[in-house]
Amino acid sequence: MRIRENFHDGCELYTEELRKRAADIFRQAFQITEMKRLLAEIRKQSVLLREVFLTEEEMEEEQKMADDFDAKMRGTVSFTLNNLETYQQSAWKELIYKGDAGHE
Repeated sequence: MRIRENFHDGCELYTEELRKRAADIFRQAFQITEMKRLLAEIRKQSVLLREVFLTEEEMEEEQKMADDFDAKMRGTVSFTLNNLETYQQSAWKELIYKGDAGHE
């Protein structure tokens, strides 16, 4: 096997039409590669965009969780208010102040 020292030797054997066709093929291959890169980027961005928006099911689930939390908070508030009323009626302030006075 012989190593070519000048790569341009023998190029005149290719016709102008064949050279143009080869250049067109390389150009199209480059365009296809660029298109694949763009499609991959679009696919990646669409996945990220899909995470931003919620589906109907996810929205319903979020609303149900918010409603459940709201119901728990309402129950907690009424329970706390009920306990405060009970403590006030049982004269808890006097018990605390008596206990503090005994430690002084």
